[in-house]
Amino acid sequence: MTVSNPYEEWALHLKASADPLRLLILRVLWQQSYGVLELSQLLDVQQSRLSHHLKILTQAGLLTARREGNSIFYQRFPATEGWVSSLFQTVDQWPLPSDVEQRQREISEERRHHAEAFFARHVDDFKQQQDLIAEYPQYAQQALALIEQAHLPAEHALEVGPGLGEFLLELSQRFARVDAIDISAELLDVARKNAANDKIRFHLGDLAHWFATYKEAPQLVVYNMVLHHIPDPAAELARAGHVLAQGGGLLVTDLCRHEQQWARTNCGDQWLGFAAEDLIDWAAQAGLTLAQRSVTALRNGFQVQCLLWHKP
Repeated sequence: MTVSNPYEEWALHLKASADPLRLLILRVLWQQSYGVLELSQLLDVQQSRLSHHLKILTQAGLLTARREGNSIFYQRFPATEGWVSSLFQTVDQWPLPSDVEQRQREISEERRHHAEAFFARHVDDFKQQQDLIAEYPQYAQQALALIEQAHLPAEHALEVGPGLGEFLLELSQRFARVDAIDISAELLDVARKNAANDKIRFHLGDLAHWFATYKEAPQLVVYNMVLHHIPDPAAELARAGHVLAQGGGLLVTDLCRHEQQWARTNCGDQWLGFAAEDLIDWAAQAGLTLAQRSVTALRNGFQVQCLLWHKP
């Protein structure tokens, strides 16, 4: 989008948003990213008609599009101030139609079942699959260094998707209590065997279910190489920000954006890494402030980023 003055800019945004369907598109893309087929299903709109509206919103700078393998995914342009930010804040207050809300849950469950099925099939070769991209030692020390530098209260840590459980043992040496959450019963059993420790509790389910059950606020929430497996990463960071204790930290270690489509089929990745700007924007919407970020380049061409946010 290129405009020469604020009159043209406002006119472009107003014209692009002056349609009920386009406003609904902006609303459903709050903390979400969907492909064209998913949006067509979600909104019950023919793909050709939907593509026309997506093009208008994108050309106006209200949406951004990114390629994930053979699919194009859309999300809202990160706006933190000005008229666009006010527009987003307004539509976000509107309730979704009940049928759209139901289909949104169905799409999220479909993504989640995809992840569950993959890990159930590959629990025996989990480490081999993960090592194709990044071996545990290549990011563990980076993550631990950020935790040490954050000087967080050492009472309670929580790791979402602990994999084989290696990082849980590190956390148990630094925190009085540690919780581990995983949607895969098979992987959770492996983590329980590898990280047997009186300090560590293991829970089957997701973060929302855990918080609804325990109503606890950990000082640290960790996602190590797991966010790219989660159906709705922006919504997940929002939940983490809500759960996190005031003064606590959110640690995310994950891949930088890449175009290696084989990671989907070989490693079960739902997202091909993340742009730092997206992660930072999602966390900011959750009320978190970026404290530190580091990037490590791997010999296989991937880059691993490690970010730590603070909850004021």
